[in-house]
Amino acid sequence: MGIAFFGEPYYKGTSRGFEVALFDLVNLGIFMTLVSKKHFIYFPPGSILYLIYCLLSVISLINADSRLISGYELLKMVLMYLFFLVAYNHIIHFKHLKIILYSLAIVLILNFISMINQKYIQGYYQPSGLFDHRNCAAMFVNLLAPIFLSYLLNCNLKRKEFVFFLSIFTICTISIVFALSRGAIFFFPISCAIVTFLSLLHKITTRKLIVIMGFFVLAIMGTIKAAPMIIDRFENAPESSGNTRIELAKTALKMANDRFFGVGLNNWSIKASWPYTYTDYEAWGFRNPETHKLGIVETAYLLVAAECGWIGLLSFLLWLGYYYIQNILNFFYYRKTTGNYMPIGILAGLTAIYGQTTLEWVIKQRINFYELILIFAIVAAMKHIYGDYKKSQKREMFNETS
Repeated sequence: MGIAFFGEPYYKGTSRGFEVALFDLVNLGIFMTLVSKKHFIYFPPGSILYLIYCLLSVISLINADSRLISGYELLKMVLMYLFFLVAYNHIIHFKHLKIILYSLAIVLILNFISMINQKYIQGYYQPSGLFDHRNCAAMFVNLLAPIFLSYLLNCNLKRKEFVFFLSIFTICTISIVFALSRGAIFFFPISCAIVTFLSLLHKITTRKLIVIMGFFVLAIMGTIKAAPMIIDRFENAPESSGNTRIELAKTALKMANDRFFGVGLNNWSIKASWPYTYTDYEAWGFRNPETHKLGIVETAYLLVAAECGWIGLLSFLLWLGYYYIQNILNFFYYRKTTGNYMPIGILAGLTAIYGQTTLEWVIKQRINFYELILIFAIVAAMKHIYGDYKKSQKREMFNETS
């Protein structure tokens, strides 16, 4: 729920207006509350890398055809950093992770209800639920599902809580199958395998083995049930889809190689269209290229390279890589605690969506970007909390019983 000022709803870019959602206003209110506290931190771990990426994005405007359209994305990046500060400072102050799990679980339940309605009442073949596109829904779920699986495997939950989160993980699995995103379907089993391996490496218990065997049996049953639909999605995908990906990638490479700082943040759609010559119009078979607007290149990595140059992509990868590596360190920091479920789940989730991002650009969609920022805030906060714990061994790391 929100409004876009000076918006262009039909523009094919990562942002289509100066969007301000109700969530952003709530976040601003929380920010004003937290910033009044003495120990509010403005530059959490990894934030400098994000700010460098933002700076390079601003510099890319020197080559932008429309700086107004670039401004759409810049506002989103500012709001993301504000959310990052709120999430990070909230976690290190209150030291609660469980409330985040329950909040995200509610979102997944609402999304699943919407997908059920779209698929069985409205007749959608690939429902997207609360999201603009099915790939957005699949990536959102793909990042969270391993965290819930890790929570189930590594925490001693009461029966009702176990059943609840088992239901949430089941909802995640069904949602990914419903969306039929090939990237998500491919990387989801990989993320689950990572969680299973690291959970057993952390500690082998009879209960954990029983749960894993139960999941294995359910996975086989679910695979048999969903196999025809999944096979059809892969085998009968139009050949033009693959050709489109290749041509868009070629266009992105031309842009990245032509301009050191890229063609301008959020200016892909403009520069990929007539009268610019980055696109091979003959390969597309366009008789009147001036009437066509190309979609966005399928991988976010090439999209960043095209719009912000190879140096922009490098900064983007360093930012993503920092939290991936820091989360691995968190795994070792928390290996003897019940909080270890979070680094295990995040490691698997990030592996999945980083891989999925090689095939899709939706990581830069607004809600997926917010989700990623939340996960990064958790990673950074866990680093901070561990540092405080080492200084004062008398305090618990988190105010939770599980």
